[in-house]
Amino acid sequence: MFAFTTSINRKLMALLLAVTIIPITVSMIISNYYIKDKVTQQSIHENQNLLALGKNNILGYMDKINENSLDVYMNINKSNSLYALIERGESPNVNVQMFDEKNNLQIYSHMLNIYQSTNGIHQIQLQIGEGKLTYLMARGFFRRGFNQPLEWPEGNGSSSKPFVEATHTSAHYNLDWSRAVKEESVFTLRRPIIRTPSDEVIGYLSMDVKSDDLNQICKQLTMSSEEQLYIIDRNRNFICSVNGQGDQSELKWTDQVLASQQENGVMKWKDQSFSGIVIYDTLHTNYMDWVVVKQLPYSYVYESATAIRAINTSVIALFMVLAVIASFLVSYQFTKPIKRLIGHINQVQSGNFNVAVPVDRKDEIGILARRFNTMIQTIRDLINSEYRLEIANKTNQLRAMQAQINPHFLYNALQSIGTLALHAGVPKVYTLITSIAKMMRYNMNTSESVVPFAMELNHAKAYLELQQQRFNEQLTVHYDIDPASLQVQVPKMLLQPLIENYFKHGYENSGRSGILRLFSEVADEGKWLMIRIEDNGSGMEQDKLRELRQLLFRSTGALLEEQKSIGISNVWMRLKLYYNEAAEMSIDSAPTQGFSVTLRIPVQELEERA
Repeated sequence: MFAFTTSINRKLMALLLAVTIIPITVSMIISNYYIKDKVTQQSIHENQNLLALGKNNILGYMDKINENSLDVYMNINKSNSLYALIERGESPNVNVQMFDEKNNLQIYSHMLNIYQSTNGIHQIQLQIGEGKLTYLMARGFFRRGFNQPLEWPEGNGSSSKPFVEATHTSAHYNLDWSRAVKEESVFTLRRPIIRTPSDEVIGYLSMDVKSDDLNQICKQLTMSSEEQLYIIDRNRNFICSVNGQGDQSELKWTDQVLASQQENGVMKWKDQSFSGIVIYDTLHTNYMDWVVVKQLPYSYVYESATAIRAINTSVIALFMVLAVIASFLVSYQFTKPIKRLIGHINQVQSGNFNVAVPVDRKDEIGILARRFNTMIQTIRDLINSEYRLEIANKTNQLRAMQAQINPHFLYNALQSIGTLALHAGVPKVYTLITSIAKMMRYNMNTSESVVPFAMELNHAKAYLELQQQRFNEQLTVHYDIDPASLQVQVPKMLLQPLIENYFKHGYENSGRSGILRLFSEVADEGKWLMIRIEDNGSGMEQDKLRELRQLLFRSTGALLEEQKSIGISNVWMRLKLYYNEAAEMSIDSAPTQGFSVTLRIPVQELEERA
């Protein structure tokens, strides 16, 4: 019997070794032929995604700088705007010294606003006409001069298009004759100032921007010191370089990349200077034309392939040892529940989360099955929460988009009407139009779903200013705002829908002058934000109040499917989604005795999500 058992064990061991080792060995031999290609493709895909993300970050950074340079045209129709001053200073009959004496403080103020608008601006030079009047501003430095030579790159003096000069050491402009401004590595945004709507150039704005922030963005696009990243312009000048060579002439692939008609692409390159993969993408706007390029040496790309081969070898050795040990331990009762659990894991891996492992054991296998069921339920709840939040955000964005009928035109038109109202001596009309414009800008900004409470409060104030104008002295608003609450992050469109309910349901039916109170406080040592909105309206019948309170106990899914407005149900649904059921809402009312809504928001959790 012992010999028979030993024979069975030997056969079982041999069978287990054969079943375990042979497939793995054959798989490793076959996979070695394909592993390099797979690793290469994966590396290319990851780096293309990384470059695409970096491209968006760089474009966003550069667009911000470009937008700051456009401040020259802000309030173009006002007599004290920078554009109006440039236009008058460029006039052929102007006395430059008298003009400067009268207007240099205003020009200084405008240039200071541009200088302080973005971190990293090193210095700004403004030339009115072709050097007729010149101003130079840097940190703690402001000088002006008359009839200075035009300091503008040759070949671009008559062009009305802005452009960016590649990274270089900052220049000492003529007005910096004492070299008081420290030299820095910068790139320069050059913007000709034109006499709108023509293309006639009446001035020249040069903004030297320190390259530190751009270099930091570039460094985030490399994951190893083995990777090399470059940003170059169409004239083969370096904008940014990370782990790269200092001599551009050694980059032999430059001509082929710049000559490519594709927006992005991949090249395999091999010469004496470099052997590996070249991945590139373009950054093209009306003021710059750059190419971001990443070099991946084959030696670096194949490091993971070598590691995988070593892991495969280690796995085979490990499985051989485990197979010998397992041959004495494996039994039918032990393998069956594991196989069943693996089957459910495979279903989850394929995307089916509606599975549950039957639990009929109290040993470690049973504990594992229960923990697996708990994990799947948690994942399913998280997916549902994020999916519902995404649907809610998309729904709100769609509603905002449906309301945008050429929003920039309307906003600019409101500004023009407001300016006309001021000229006509009707400041109240200007105030009301400004309130409408504030609300439009706030509603049109769909890029932010979480804002400081101060912004949400300002939006509500603008709305209430319009309502106070509508009802004259029949509406009084009281604010009791804790200053500590103004910087707390809250979901957007939190207050206005709740306030609007008063005018829809409680004001006109009350028969009395309206009183609305808005209260905020940071309570419990900064852990909770308390917000309360109360009014003296017509109140609510107890049956309707009971029905509304029952709404607060419905699930998020039910609220999402039933929402038809942006009132209490919408606000409560978004609070539940943003704060994972941690936020609280309470409502109170009595017939003919007003209505109140109180929100209790966990400050720390909100700041972590933001």
